[in-house]
Amino acid sequence: MLRVSFIILLVILIPQSGNSRSFRENSNLIYDVIDQISHSSILEVDVKATTVTCEPTYGFLPCTTKVWGQLFIIVVYEYLLSLAEKYVSSGTDLFFQMFGTGIFGASLFHMLGTIPQVGLVLVIGVTGSTDTIEALATMGMGLLAGSTIMLLTLIWGSVIAFGSYDLSQPSDSSDIENKRPFSLTGYGVSTDVETYYTARIMIVSMIPFFVLQLAKVLNSSSGIRIVVLISLLVTLVFLFVYCTYQVFQPWIQNRRLEYLMCKYVQKNLLPSLLTGGGRPNITIIRELFHKIDKNNDNHISADELRALILGIQIKEVGLNEDDYEAKVMEEFDISGDSHITENEFIKGVSKWLNKAQQSAHNQGHDKPKFFNSNSKKTTEEEIRLLAQKKESKGTDRAWLNYIKAAFLLILGTAITVLLAQPLMQTLQEFSTAVNIPSFLVSYVVIPLALNYRQTLRAITSSRQKTENAISLTFSEIYNGVFINNLMGLAIFLALVYIRDLSWDVSAEVLVVLLICTVMGLFTSFCNKFPFWTSILAYLLYPLSLLLIYVLTTVFGWS
Repeated sequence: MLRVSFIILLVILIPQSGNSRSFRENSNLIYDVIDQISHSSILEVDVKATTVTCEPTYGFLPCTTKVWGQLFIIVVYEYLLSLAEKYVSSGTDLFFQMFGTGIFGASLFHMLGTIPQVGLVLVIGVTGSTDTIEALATMGMGLLAGSTIMLLTLIWGSVIAFGSYDLSQPSDSSDIENKRPFSLTGYGVSTDVETYYTARIMIVSMIPFFVLQLAKVLNSSSGIRIVVLISLLVTLVFLFVYCTYQVFQPWIQNRRLEYLMCKYVQKNLLPSLLTGGGRPNITIIRELFHKIDKNNDNHISADELRALILGIQIKEVGLNEDDYEAKVMEEFDISGDSHITENEFIKGVSKWLNKAQQSAHNQGHDKPKFFNSNSKKTTEEEIRLLAQKKESKGTDRAWLNYIKAAFLLILGTAITVLLAQPLMQTLQEFSTAVNIPSFLVSYVVIPLALNYRQTLRAITSSRQKTENAISLTFSEIYNGVFINNLMGLAIFLALVYIRDLSWDVSAEVLVVLLICTVMGLFTSFCNKFPFWTSILAYLLYPLSLLLIYVLTTVFGWS
């Protein structure tokens, strides 16, 4: 409106010019001004037409074109994604603890734990448009590779860093006076034989990644498609063989079950059996034995042992009674006659308490973590619980745990599905705004949320500073890498093949192959890891980022 008024004012002033020359000059001036105004108006229209606006995902989720706003949204999505991983992990662990070892423990529950990782890839692969699917697929491969590398570098190194002890003495030694000063070579961790057997199984998951490298040799798209199909079939075969092997050889399941249930035993029954000074209370233990021994034959049978299991509140935490009953009987029954005498019971419980005390001592506490001043009251409550047979109540509690586990699993899956598309879209927009490759963002950012809780669990377990705790933690890492590699790769390759994506074998595939192979071979033939190996493990993570950068920038890999 202002421009129009200005033009009208100039036109009105034209007749006031004194001669034709001045009239022509004023006319030319007016035309120049009009031309400039028109040109600026056109530029303004073009700027308005090219203004970038964001479109909310699902029509209600927040969006922004500002870098700091995108960063804030990513942080919120990361927190929600960590909650989803927490719910899925809690649900699958609860299911596994209730069902115990067997067909379900070997396959279903272990695979369900990978829902946050593979769920993100699956959702973006199914819902992605033709224009964005290839970029999103590359980001999906980045997050799968990033999770694996983080497990074998940062988390693996943290287990050694927080769990190291004097290697010249047994891990359960309490001889503080003869311990040597800390050194990079004298301190570290040791593992059992089953741990490096698990590491060798982890190496097998590298075969499909090796097959994919053949695609780099082939130039035709049809040849690459065949390589993808072969690698997919090999991955599915390995998954089937792995699950079948665990059914007939359940030692992997047993170790995982032991890893999950260790913390529950120490938190419930053991605090009530300590004296004020933190030592085993023989009087209370003996009294507990006679409370369990219902027929007063000075032996605890398998049926009577179930009362002990109920006292530890196995049902409440979801553990399977039969599995735990067998483990307790095996550890307590020294004579092997399927009955536990009073002396065997006292020795077995005292052994539990000593292990708990040693774990607390290694973590730098004067008393066990579970110790409290209300020990006497807790003892009376536990004995009262042990004196009652609550089979019907235990059954009701088991059904509640089934419902709880299913609810947690469904809730975590729903959050993952809801966040997949907006998270990937925001990461892609953020990487474009700050000029960083999108796959590098997904390689680092998403695995932080997905592996946060597992990192805390690994550190907490390793701080017990015992060979058994370290071995179980490493086994959990190696099993996690195996399942993450095969499940993630199977879903990803299936999407590439079914949707016929023009995906070239990315740099992340080669990095996973190299890091996993090196770590797998190293851990397959060693059972002692000095502290300096944790430093090397930490350095492998930035080295993997550098390798990806070189492959993509210098050699032009995707």
